[in-house]
Amino acid sequence: MWFCYELILLVGMLLYLPKAIWRKRLPHRGWSMRLGRYPRRVTDALQGRSAIWIHAVSVGEVLAAQPLIRLLREAYPNDPLVLSTVTSSGFDVAVKQLGHQGTAIYFPLDFRVCVSRALNAMRPRVLILMESELWPTMIRLASARRIPLAVVNGRISPSAFRGYQWVRPWLAPLLSRMQLFAMQSEADAKRIIALGAASDRVRVVGSLKWDASLGARPEPQAVAELAARIGLNGRERVIVAGSTHRGEEQAVVEAFRALRASDSQARLIIAPRHLERLDEVDGIIRQAGFIPARLSQPPSARWDVGLVDTFGQLSHYYGLAAAAVIGGSFIPHGGQNPLEAASLGKPILFGPHMHNFDEIARQLTARRAARQLAGPQDLAPALKELLAHPEDAQAMGRRAQELTAQFRGVVSRTLDALRPLLR
Repeated sequence: MWFCYELILLVGMLLYLPKAIWRKRLPHRGWSMRLGRYPRRVTDALQGRSAIWIHAVSVGEVLAAQPLIRLLREAYPNDPLVLSTVTSSGFDVAVKQLGHQGTAIYFPLDFRVCVSRALNAMRPRVLILMESELWPTMIRLASARRIPLAVVNGRISPSAFRGYQWVRPWLAPLLSRMQLFAMQSEADAKRIIALGAASDRVRVVGSLKWDASLGARPEPQAVAELAARIGLNGRERVIVAGSTHRGEEQAVVEAFRALRASDSQARLIIAPRHLERLDEVDGIIRQAGFIPARLSQPPSARWDVGLVDTFGQLSHYYGLAAAAVIGGSFIPHGGQNPLEAASLGKPILFGPHMHNFDEIARQLTARRAARQLAGPQDLAPALKELLAHPEDAQAMGRRAQELTAQFRGVVSRTLDALRPLLR
């Protein structure tokens, strides 16, 4: 069975390789770490001690983990902390966010040889997997070494649940090796139990992203300095489309064109989810007849559509927004995190595909703190309505901010659930 799994994994990697190279995701500087070989800076940081190891696949999970990391550093200051990612963007953000609090690494490929090397190097005191990062070989080998295993901020989307049911007979014994599932919602808890997790090891604590969004809020002075740097004087009404994917920028730009016909002062800022697509998005903007600008440097001329070309700054740009459009929700990706915009009190629009954040989206829409649109064709009229009725837009933003504050405390509940594994 395990040989078949690794064979399927290898074939999948070989098939993915041309696409990864074409999209410039491979090769990257952390490839040796994915093979379980770590540089001197990592081994020096560990100094032979057992690490608290948190695995967060990419940028969103890295940011969500930050409040938990801060509490872990306070509670266990003498234990080395390791934060692993899979993507290069996630690794860059992990390095920046950790500072001297811990060590960023790449998660090993899920082959026995790579995982064994990583476990030998990290000697983890506990392995904490963010959200739904269930890597079978890692779980099996860590469990064999009696390393406590936990899922935190756990979620199982309806589509993922349907897929997992096909392999439930194989998945259930794997889940039985886990000591804790700290899930985001009752629905997530029911799904993980249905897949084979022991009910007495499952707890519903909420989403860490509520607390993370509060910690990520920029200071008003920082937002004002950003506005001045990119040439905004405060009279413009700015639409910010965050973490957009292929197939969404065209729709956002077309909606902006309709908006611009009645509001010459409107500006659009787009933050693509993957920075390797910047040239592609730049071309979409130019083809629509607008002037783009890369916002990491002060623009040399007046621009219509700004492109966010750095990671980890989206909350600052949301601070400029009269309205926020959440990417990944107008295609069947499942949506990106709306809570950075919510915590800043911004009116939020997202599309029909929010299953990655279904509970958060449900809570926002139920409180009239966000609007869910049927498709990209509704973007232009929804944006026009928000900008035409600023008092209603501000009320929507206030409700979003109040809801964010109401759900704080998830990180404390998560740490309480983890404490027995850290004794």
